[in-house]
Amino acid sequence: MIFVIGSVLGHFSKRLINWLDINNYKLDKKNILCEFIGGLSSFWAFSNLDKPEAVVFILIVTSLISISIIDYQTFQVPLVFIFIGMVAIMIGLLYKVMYLSASLWGIFVGAVIPCAIMLLMWMITKRQGMGFGDIQMGIVLGAWLGPMRMAITLFSASILSLLVWIIVSLFDGFDMNRALPMGPFLSFAGIGVYIGSFYYPEFFHLLILI
Repeated sequence: MIFVIGSVLGHFSKRLINWLDINNYKLDKKNILCEFIGGLSSFWAFSNLDKPEAVVFILIVTSLISISIIDYQTFQVPLVFIFIGMVAIMIGLLYKVMYLSASLWGIFVGAVIPCAIMLLMWMITKRQGMGFGDIQMGIVLGAWLGPMRMAITLFSASILSLLVWIIVSLFDGFDMNRALPMGPFLSFAGIGVYIGSFYYPEFFHLLILI
């Protein structure tokens, strides 16, 4: 039943993606990726987390996966899924799944610092490494993960994007102007760090002490 509920939420996110119709991109009705990830995340969350935390996890994961799909295809981050993520953050703060001070510091690490770096790089090179959609994702991820896990997420996403860029370049030729959407890397790194901190809290506590 829990898996079915998550699958229904995933199906809703797919319908929302198709309704947005960004750059004429739509998911095939036979594509069950959203339903499968929604069901899987729901099953894991309600099997391991308290109910309020599970609800926050499912809403954020659903919004992140939807953003990843759209960003990968169109290089755009739709605000509606950022809004869903922010609703999840409000629920988390209300039920004390997360705390305001940690969320604010997380936003500082996930959005304010990258925004400052992005503006500085643009002033120097006139090139934009990250988009404002990525900054918006940093707000949601930072508020959800807190400062330390957000810092690890940024580092992991950067490494992942570099590895993918190198692999793509090996097959398609090196092009310094080749751009990759950052949304998918931020999403998978953030989800991975959250789950990793659940199974290995001692490791993350050690990083905080360091």
